[in-house]
Amino acid sequence: MRVNASRRPLVRLVLCFAAAIVLIAVGSGAWFVVSHRHVVAASPRLADSEFAALRARFADQQPLLDTDRRDVSAASGPQPRGMGLRSFHTVVYDTRGGERLVEIAVPYWFARRFADRNGEFTWLGQLTFLDDTEFDPEAIRLSLAQLERRGPGLVADFQHPGGGQFLSWVE
Repeated sequence: MRVNASRRPLVRLVLCFAAAIVLIAVGSGAWFVVSHRHVVAASPRLADSEFAALRARFADQQPLLDTDRRDVSAASGPQPRGMGLRSFHTVVYDTRGGERLVEIAVPYWFARRFADRNGEFTWLGQLTFLDDTEFDPEAIRLSLAQLERRGPGLVADFQHPGGGQFLSWVE
């Protein structure tokens, strides 16, 4: 297809505009991942220290998710709610393929995108959002409605026998 010589500048302008849009989209996506995910190499001692501090912060709460049953805990009734959920946090000590501490904090609206069509999280890995960890295949049943009914607080506290750890909460 030949482009009329008088339209070439217009075609170039449209192509440049399209390329700029693609670059902005890719750059925005990369910025989002970098600004909401932090990964560092970590020894078991450092991981234990980090998780002990987090567990102390939530010492007065039962996790919403009962990791033995892989379902919402019967003991987790509604918590007092001051406002809607703003952010979803997950900290993982991943021992598969190297020891690393993965911290992810995303806006709640973004976390909602990882639930299935029924508004349910069916795998623990759906709560890691921007990373692949050893916890991905762990089956769970947790709905957005259950999270929102409960309000801010501890969502999951899970430990693998091999040393991996997973803790998640909403604010």
